[in-house]
This record gives sequence, C-alpha cells and structure tokens, in this order.
Amino acid sequence: MKMPIQVVLCAAILLGAAEASAGQQDKSPGPSADANTPKSIACAQETGESLGQCTYSVKRDKTGKTTVTVVFANGFKRHLFFNDGTFLKANATMSGTGTDTAWSLKDGIHRIRVDDQRYEVPDTLIAAL
Repeated sequence: MKMPIQVVLCAAILLGAAEASAGQQDKSPGPSADANTPKSIACAQETGESLGQCTYSVKRDKTGKTTVTVVFANGFKRHLFFNDGTFLKANATMSGTGTDTAWSLKDGIHRIRVDDQRYEVPDTLIAAL
C-alpha cells in the first residue's frame, strides 16, 4: 500500500518544482503584456528591403547594460548591446562582423544599421526600469 502513496507524493513534489522553475525562467526575456510594449519591432535583413517585423527579447542587468535579441522570420538572430540607453555594438554573425554600424535616436526610436540589417528599437525597450 505504501508504494502508490509514495508515487503520488513524488509526482506532486516534482510537479510543484516544475511549476516554480517555469515561473523563475520568465524573468523578462520577451515582450511584456504592457500595452506600451510592442510585440515586435521593425527590421530588415537585406539592403533595400522594406522594413518588416521581427520578434525580440530583452535582458537587462543592474549596471545599465541591456541586450535586445532580434529574431527574423527565418530564425536569424542578432544581439544588440546597449549601455545606459546608448547603442554600443552588435554581435558578430556568419553574415557579418557586427562592427559596420550606424545609429541614431529620434522621437524615441533607435534606428540602427548593423552590416546590411536595419532595426528600429523603441527607447522604452532599453530604458532603465
């Protein structure tokens, strides 16, 4: 009789641990439910291509550094690095070094070019909380 009770008890403990772990993993890696936070950002992967929409995730640390990871529809990812709200650089990828960049901030939008790609990142995504 003790075996079924132990199995149920183990399953309940494991289920509780899995739910707690899932809650801890969602620290803010993506768009929030806030109405002011966009679900996607404007982006273009090739020179001359019209801006489309890309998904993104955001990571912040306590020192003012923010990383916005932009994901194109084909799965290509680019990390954009900011410090205290200022664009610093992008990561190197197979399609480019990430060092050929230009950027500006106008009307609350960071317009960023990295290699042949373009991004429009709202300042609200990278502003310190």
